[in-house]
Amino acid sequence: MTNAVSFEDLCLTGRQHLKAGRLDDSIAAFQAARQINDLDPELHESLATAHFLKQDYDAAALHFERVTRLDARRGTSWVNLGAVYNRMGNYQKAAEVLRRAVQIEKKSSIAYYNLGIAYKHLKQWALAVPAYREAIRLEPKMADAHLNLGNTYSAMNNFAQAASSYKRALELNPSLERAQRGLEKAEAELSATKNAKSPFGRLVAATPAPTTATAPAATRELTEEQRIADRQALHVLVEQLEADLAGMLETIANSLEPSVHTLNKMLTQALSPHGVSITKAEALDNFVEARGQYVPRLAQLQKTLRQLRDHEARFS
Repeated sequence: MTNAVSFEDLCLTGRQHLKAGRLDDSIAAFQAARQINDLDPELHESLATAHFLKQDYDAAALHFERVTRLDARRGTSWVNLGAVYNRMGNYQKAAEVLRRAVQIEKKSSIAYYNLGIAYKHLKQWALAVPAYREAIRLEPKMADAHLNLGNTYSAMNNFAQAASSYKRALELNPSLERAQRGLEKAEAELSATKNAKSPFGRLVAATPAPTTATAPAATRELTEEQRIADRQALHVLVEQLEADLAGMLETIANSLEPSVHTLNKMLTQALSPHGVSITKAEALDNFVEARGQYVPRLAQLQKTLRQLRDHEARFS
């Protein structure tokens, strides 16, 4: 009598087919293994990978989600689930998942890179920039991260930083055409700004105009084109300020507030709110790390406020 094929044998067969690129055969073997044991995280992760390679993102997401339910501390599956949501265009869900991923996989450049992609598509520039920069810090030679950071800076009209990022991307990968196009656009914008005689429609007087304590400052009418340019510049700054505020509030809600709550509990309990044993030193470390995420958001907000004040001073 022939022995039935074991769960391990079916999984091994599925992995062999997957490695050889026989995706349909791989999926068939893994599905057969599910009939024996449907609670194995490795099995669902392999199935998700096979479906991802087939570009069947709905099925890939389903199995990566299953992995995160079976083993919530499996950071790579959270990263991969976020990447799949990005491919599906579900950037809000991708951002939620990837925020969880970077809490588990703190040294994963891929996690931060995918988080940057999600924020970029959500037009949350102030959150996309630190995500890409952290990916670059962890993996300095990731050309695509430099490219996307350049694209983000370009969207923020920060063409000097954009040009710098594009140049670095091209140093790492000279064949990256998107970086070359981005660099050309950024340099053209910088050149246009430099050559502009009056960015905000002001005239430079040869000699200071006389003023008195009671006389109002002299003004002149702006052309409609100058008014449009000023409104556009102001609109960009206000949008960035809104993104900065959203990022700071999100950091408080997602990281700083729970860390403070946990730290307070440690004064009276030996367990975290989730029942996981944690020392006071660990709770303090978590708080310091969460605070570290808050500080750059606040600095970016202060920078944008200064830009608004500078704009107001030039236009007043």
